[in-house]
Amino acid sequence: MSFIGWLDHSEAEQRQVRELLQLFADKGTVDDLGIGTIRDAISNQLFPGTSIIQTRARYFLFIPWIFQRAESKHRHELVVRSELSERKLIEALRQAKDQDGLIGRQAGKDVRTLPSAIYWTGLAAYGIFLQPGLTRSQYGRAARNGPPVLDPEDELAERSPSYWHRALPHPPDGFFDFASADFHLTRDEATWLSERVLSTEPRRGPNLLGSYVRQLQSNAAVPTETFWAEPLPDDVSDDIRSLVHHAERFSCAVQGASLLYNLMLRFERADAAKDDPEQVDALTSDLKLWADGAKAVDLPAWCNDLQSFWGLIKRRTRIPLSTQTFVEGWCSLLRTQPLRDIAKNAEAQALVRSRELQHKRSQARFNNPSRLRSWNGDSGLTPLEFRWSQVRRFLLDLSTGLHGAQAGKAGADAAH
Repeated sequence: MSFIGWLDHSEAEQRQVRELLQLFADKGTVDDLGIGTIRDAISNQLFPGTSIIQTRARYFLFIPWIFQRAESKHRHELVVRSELSERKLIEALRQAKDQDGLIGRQAGKDVRTLPSAIYWTGLAAYGIFLQPGLTRSQYGRAARNGPPVLDPEDELAERSPSYWHRALPHPPDGFFDFASADFHLTRDEATWLSERVLSTEPRRGPNLLGSYVRQLQSNAAVPTETFWAEPLPDDVSDDIRSLVHHAERFSCAVQGASLLYNLMLRFERADAAKDDPEQVDALTSDLKLWADGAKAVDLPAWCNDLQSFWGLIKRRTRIPLSTQTFVEGWCSLLRTQPLRDIAKNAEAQALVRSRELQHKRSQARFNNPSRLRSWNGDSGLTPLEFRWSQVRRFLLDLSTGLHGAQAGKAGADAAH
């Protein structure tokens, strides 16, 4: 019954569920301590239009090509025809050598979640789909009545109305045969998509993704490490530069809480601690390494003054009071207690325990024996990266289109 209910939800709700499932598949983004609203607020400000379930840049063209053609030829069954074409595209892409990030790589045309469902929000964010308030289903219904109606005073009203950006590059010859397809952007496609990304800045303000895209227009290099580990582009605004500074330290701070949480669960599940003492030793060692890293970025000093951090984060996002209270409580401990002794600190343990109980309620592992037994031992152990893996893949695709295959290959090789 719950399965049927999920199918009845809106497309926006389904997208949120898909992203949640992907978060659980990514060990670095499991949110047992409830800091996801802050993580997402940082991600959205740095990299607007992105998502952890978006994979390759050329989907931002594949989907408009498919829907635009269906709109012109089969507008009375637009969504059905588009989805059939998407499934054919999946099979064509499965024949290509480069299958990194291919949606449906395993399931093929029978994949449950199609690329358009994953990219719809991004297509609107970059002004590629011109009716951002419409879901795919709503768009399909609206298209049956013809092109959208424009405001007569709109400067675009003199042009032919469309649901899609008017300068969308044309698909390659033979694309709709679906005999073959690949993720390689042409130079024209990469240039156009770059302009679409940069179009977000008048509405959302400067962002790190835009700065990287501008840098790519003259330089093929894509950072190989986390974005805070290498020099930022020269044109990064002061606010974004400050947010990057905060992102690194917030990631470090909550990683300490996650490491302690996992260590506490090991001891809570006493049989696991006895059967696998190496895991306890490993987590204890990881906490000491974390403490050294926290000292290197002067985490206690950051924890001593969170005012500018909250000022940047809460500018566009409402942070739940319980989340803010937990972060401030944890930072207070990091500011006043020896970092290398945090695993033995009773106050730190009590804070982590109470936060999981508050956030997860009946599903909290500290209060639910079955959930504790099913725990796999690695809840959010890796540092937060704020979608950097997905963003970096996107930038590599743009770099390849703008500067040639060797530039993109060099960047991809450097990442492995």
